[in-house]
Amino acid sequence: MNEAQQVADQIRAALPHVKSGTLRFWGQWFGRPYDNCHRLVNCDSEQNVLKLYFNQGEVLSVWSPANMVASPSNFRISKADRVRWEWFYYGKPKLVANLYFEEFTKSPDGTLVSTNAHWHTPEFKTSQWEPAVEIL
Repeated sequence: MNEAQQVADQIRAALPHVKSGTLRFWGQWFGRPYDNCHRLVNCDSEQNVLKLYFNQGEVLSVWSPANMVASPSNFRISKADRVRWEWFYYGKPKLVANLYFEEFTKSPDGTLVSTNAHWHTPEFKTSQWEPAVEIL
């Protein structure tokens, strides 16, 4: 059993009593701080990729997750190689044309970030000293 499978098993055992809240990836908020409330509803793994499913159809993929905590008061994955957050534009139909992503990839030079969100130009400020994923 690989790390992603072990983490998925631990999260499933903790559901539905896992902290809900706003997401951060290596210190970068998704949206404004504390502006959103995301609730984890399921998870699985494939090879070494952990897939987390949220209540509004969002999917968070985490490559090589390590050092995870999942409780009613805390959710954190301290280490990962890559993180991809996918969501449908809120308030619009859940169609492929409305599917967006933010992807964070750990590299020796820092965290590389890409997105297909086109309605603004975000300034991504990540820190490799922060957890790969956390819910606050």
